[in-house]
Amino acid sequence: MAGDSYTQHGAGSIGHATHSGSGDIVAGGKYVGGNPPEASAIEKLLEEVQAMRRRLDESDRAEVDAAVEELQGNPPEGRFRRILATFSGIATLVGEAGVPVITAVKALMG
Repeated sequence: MAGDSYTQHGAGSIGHATHSGSGDIVAGGKYVGGNPPEASAIEKLLEEVQAMRRRLDESDRAEVDAAVEELQGNPPEGRFRRILATFSGIATLVGEAGVPVITAVKALMG
């Protein structure tokens, strides 16, 4: 950005950068300017899953609860997709009440 200046000190300059000017700095995987886009999509999915949960039987509720807990543990990509498949599969069986969950899953899968 015009007018921004960056100064680094020390060998490797890791963790010693300073910034003056406008704009966001992303350091250490943290988003300074707000949530990463995917975080809000996951939050939306979790809201919809909780709304759907009220319509589930005990067995499906237990499966959803286990998937939610695993999702919050930041699973690897392959497992993440299987968790999404679990949510969408159960949502399909629920019918109309599951449509918002399916929509949220599609948003995450791109």
